[in-house]
Amino acid sequence: MRLLHIGLASPVMAMEGFVEKHRTWIEAVVGCATAETITLECNFPFSHLVLEQMLAEVNLDRQCLGSAETLRPLVRHWETPPECSPRIELIASRDRRALVTERRLAWDPHWKETPIAVWLHSAQHAIVTVNIPYVSYIEKGALSWKQWTIVNRREAALCLRLLRQVERPRNITVIGGQDIPLPESGYNWDSVLLDPSLNEMVRDDYETFWDSEAWFHSRNLPYKRGFLLYGPPGNGKTTAARIMACHPQVSAFSIELKEQLPNEALSDLFQAAEDRAPALIILEDLDRTFGSLAEAKRTEITVSHLLNCLDGIGVKNGIVVVATANDPATLDQAILRRPGRFDRLVPFLPPPTELRRQYLQRLTDGTLDERSALQVAREADGLSFAQLQEAYILAGQRAFRRSAGIGAEELTEAVRTIRNEVNGLISRGNGRFVGFGGPASTESLSQR
Repeated sequence: MRLLHIGLASPVMAMEGFVEKHRTWIEAVVGCATAETITLECNFPFSHLVLEQMLAEVNLDRQCLGSAETLRPLVRHWETPPECSPRIELIASRDRRALVTERRLAWDPHWKETPIAVWLHSAQHAIVTVNIPYVSYIEKGALSWKQWTIVNRREAALCLRLLRQVERPRNITVIGGQDIPLPESGYNWDSVLLDPSLNEMVRDDYETFWDSEAWFHSRNLPYKRGFLLYGPPGNGKTTAARIMACHPQVSAFSIELKEQLPNEALSDLFQAAEDRAPALIILEDLDRTFGSLAEAKRTEITVSHLLNCLDGIGVKNGIVVVATANDPATLDQAILRRPGRFDRLVPFLPPPTELRRQYLQRLTDGTLDERSALQVAREADGLSFAQLQEAYILAGQRAFRRSAGIGAEELTEAVRTIRNEVNGLISRGNGRFVGFGGPASTESLSQR
């Protein structure tokens, strides 16, 4: 019998083997032997600039090449290995710079594994960036990518100084999923209507935390914070979390809680946040994954490991965790009852009359007078912000067909339509709240 031994190489060994075939070219452009280089793991999308110039005659979705403009002033020349055909993944798309209905057919280009040599202004030699495919053990054999940047040691300080000037697009880094872009002007609490008590519990607390690091350290307190935003869908939980992620000093992270992710993925999330602190970690729909009524096992990450990451021995400083849940009553009491895991439990309930009135006036851009807005707001008792927005859209669709404006009558009619649809969903759900349906507000109960 003949024995066959199979050994699995570590991802790093596989990456080194991938780069090895380009060794001669890399050494030539960086101006030194491989042993005299530094290999950095950092993501500078020079491929955006290369794709823009290489496919200059092709109609591209330029929004996908968002870093080209910021990188262009730094680069005087680029090239790829000779006798190497660059591999570019093209996805059918449209040019998103125009209105949605006016967008031309275009290509969304993605640079794959071909190395790129880039000569920066003031640097004598090139740096080489390469996207390396590898098999991820954490994601159970899924194909992942890592970018390596290879630099001549003698020029490393100069190159890093130049690259530090690059303003990267803001995004939420998602472990196990696609990153989520953030608007540059997104840190604007005035863009969401909050009850005064929520302003104090979320906005004021969050902003004060980042200004009080010295106070925490002087009292030997762990410099971290946790918020659990809970309540029925459509009342601003996700909007508030997104605003928190847009804080100009903060690096934002999240995780796609899917079945194949083990405990180590959550550890990696907290470690990545610590490495780029001050940081925000967003855990969405906590009750869908860790609630007692969760219908299926969504992830291998355990509650005990989640608790350990939140406040275990190796707790990280400079991190805020914000989680959302529709029904916190289904969560383990160990998550809810101990400050240090989630310090503030913040209810996002259907808005009261005054907030509904303000929201309607904001939606109508002030064209609805205060008295009319109040009339519609009373009619919309118990509806969420999302349902109010849908009522406005419905009224707008009807007004557009009639070439008319949106007034109190049109909005009231739309609100009644939304309410009838919600009531229909509730009755078909055998008394259980589904869709946008949620418990009636205390305000509506007192009026009936």
